[in-house]
Amino acid sequence: MEENTKEKSNTIEKSNTKEKSNTIEKSNTIEKSNTKKKKNHFFELYICKLLKQISNKNGINSNAKQQLNSAICIIASYISNVIFKLTEIAKKKTISIKEVVNAVKVIFSGNLADNSIQEGYKSIENFTNKKLSKGSSRQGKAGIIFPPSIVEKFLRNFGYSKVMITSSSPVFLATILEHFVSELLISAIKFANTNKRIRITIRDLELSVRNNKELSEVFNKINISFIGGGVIPYIHSSLIATKQRKKKVLETTKKTRRFRYGTVAIRDIKKLQKTSDCLTFAKFPFERLVRNIVNKTNDGMKISKDVFIILQYHIEQYMIEFLKNSNLAAIHAGRVKLMPSDLQFIRTINGISNTKEENV
Repeated sequence: MEENTKEKSNTIEKSNTKEKSNTIEKSNTIEKSNTKKKKNHFFELYICKLLKQISNKNGINSNAKQQLNSAICIIASYISNVIFKLTEIAKKKTISIKEVVNAVKVIFSGNLADNSIQEGYKSIENFTNKKLSKGSSRQGKAGIIFPPSIVEKFLRNFGYSKVMITSSSPVFLATILEHFVSELLISAIKFANTNKRIRITIRDLELSVRNNKELSEVFNKINISFIGGGVIPYIHSSLIATKQRKKKVLETTKKTRRFRYGTVAIRDIKKLQKTSDCLTFAKFPFERLVRNIVNKTNDGMKISKDVFIILQYHIEQYMIEFLKNSNLAAIHAGRVKLMPSDLQFIRTINGISNTKEENV
């Protein structure tokens, strides 16, 4: 009897200790979840709303949405920095619509600048007119999707600037950003529909930017590029051999098919130029090489996996541009094959000098 009572008491104690440990773990997890900061997604949610307003059928990929969100944030911060400089030059203490309009004219060009400014004035008319304004929020009164509250953070430099801001200037800048994104999405939908896809990918965004002169000027001026967007399909006319038509002759025996010189290479070029959002170099040897280079200067330094992916994308994009320019140099010299002299010529143009080790 005594042994049974002891066993029962031990089991009760173990169950109590387990319950206590579980409650402590739950409380710790709740405290950690409360201490964690919320991720600020800025314009991600509003990109989807704007896309649904343009077309209900189409959607957007998560990668494309994240990269487009970061591009909008960079453009917003760049425009706000230009606005700060214009207010300092004018010796003003408040940012008004006039400074926003002048900043847009500096960064944007052509019809993109004119149409965005017109849309901005329309939204301010709706915002100031009490009869037309609907809703309690500022974007509801102005009739836009992008919130002026997020844009105001960029204008205030996230609380680090002492410059005053008028109530209408964030609304005006939010409409300009919304018009810019809508123009980009409209052209991206066309590329997605031609490829028989419903969702917009990063490839569609890249092609929509590079094929539009005004959008590409903005991206080049601010030095923005989408990661994994691929390249614009292009083959030089000298590489494409003209086919000579021959008269058909009846033959009894079948001959093995032999392609003309360069036809297989051009076929592979066309195939590879359509690919996007993929890496060419092997993953693990590249990581090993980067770690060896980093350990030479900083021994024992840890590197995140995302760093390797971003670095590999940028290096591959640089190599594509480098080989493209060297190929054009070879064609200018009257050759089809690349030679070491072509690569050296492009290196000297880019300002890359040879080291002593290479010369030896």
